[in-house]
Amino acid sequence: MRLLEKDTIVAISTPPGESGIGIIRMSGNKAIEIAQKVFRDKNLKERKIVDYSTHTAHYGFIIDPENKKIIDEIILILMKKPYSYTREDMIEFNCHGGILILKKVIELLLKCGARLANPGEFTKRAFLNGRIDLSQAEAIIDLIQAKTERSLQSSLTQLEGRLKEKITKLKEILIEILAEIEANIDFPDQDIRELNVDKLSRRIKNILEEVNSLLNTFTYGKIIREGINVVIIGKTNVGKSSLFNALLKENRAIVTPLPGTTRDALEELITLQGIAFRIIDTAGIKNPENQIEEISLRKMKSLLDKADLILAMFDISAQFSQEDEEIIQEINKAIEKNKKVLIIENKIDLERKMEKERLFSDLKIKESIRTSVKERLGINKLEKEMVKIVFKGIITPHNGITINNIRQKEALQKAKKALEFSLRGIKKNIPYDLLYIDLREALDFLGEITGEQINEEIVENIFSRFCIGK
Repeated sequence: MRLLEKDTIVAISTPPGESGIGIIRMSGNKAIEIAQKVFRDKNLKERKIVDYSTHTAHYGFIIDPENKKIIDEIILILMKKPYSYTREDMIEFNCHGGILILKKVIELLLKCGARLANPGEFTKRAFLNGRIDLSQAEAIIDLIQAKTERSLQSSLTQLEGRLKEKITKLKEILIEILAEIEANIDFPDQDIRELNVDKLSRRIKNILEEVNSLLNTFTYGKIIREGINVVIIGKTNVGKSSLFNALLKENRAIVTPLPGTTRDALEELITLQGIAFRIIDTAGIKNPENQIEEISLRKMKSLLDKADLILAMFDISAQFSQEDEEIIQEINKAIEKNKKVLIIENKIDLERKMEKERLFSDLKIKESIRTSVKERLGINKLEKEMVKIVFKGIITPHNGITINNIRQKEALQKAKKALEFSLRGIKKNIPYDLLYIDLREALDFLGEITGEQINEEIVENIFSRFCIGK
């Protein structure tokens, strides 16, 4: 895979807006040469940047080489190849954080021969220059986007190269097996030890077990990385918005005694035991009386399709209503789609009027979570149950290594399929050359995870998700 020309790239690496410091980073063969044109020391004297030691900081100024005008007072940080993020010569300018100042410095560096970096191009160069593998590059995205302690730790584990180490070990075993098979194919008349089929099967089965073990971490990894979409449903005035506020521990949604206060969905993020829960408060189910309520109802049903967890609320201080029946229908549909559902009986501080037997029978449940959102009763238990149901039936990795994106999962599934084909082939006594093809495919699919066997289009797609300065 080719490196995008040999351009020297530059970008602002700090978020837009006013701040005390704004960082501009530059990488490439001409990074030092370009910096030499614009940097002056504290006495406005030109210094040979190439003579500076790597990983050192230098106080000075950015000047326009044409008119010698000072653009900004800065700290220059030099990182010489190969001991830099990209394994190229890198310069970072720590400027003042004004939008106009940073824009002027960027324009000056472009005029002196740099090119504006594409999204993720610094990290892409780190990958192409062999500093990190593709799984580590993906971990960097996850690290930047991490919203909880668990997702942060998961990203750091992958960034450390633990997944890469695991995949590399599996590939080394496969390469040894392939070498033995190839020797028997190419030199059948030589004094080469005949393949032990039973031993070969055991070795392939061991690899397959490791692949399956990694695949089993996908659901856990996806939850840690992306969080859980939680939709609160119920009829109007059941207490959905009050529950929404109670989970957020702030008054985000408007709460009044009037039914139908919530017309549009409200969404906020909370963290429970290191898991990100995206809580969505929806409009109450009722017979729509106008176009706005019809739109709200359609949107609520659309959100249910995307929900990972549904909190279904019932007001037990009121008799069963047509709206309650509709909610039960929606819940049963969701359960048929393998959605996770928690049933909440709210307003337990009031006299019970809803028939418990009928509710439990219609929903085919044996227990519920009883709350009085108004009195803050049952909220802690609800939060614990939310975490518990999310991880029910999910394998939690003990070594911290997880698969958390579709690309990695699909590559492992393909490797698994190729390994299974090879085991079936051994049982059928297929020729060694056909067995070699199946195992070679498994090796290539494992290589896709680390980026050794992957096309440029996929690489471009991965790095396009980065910000410009990373």
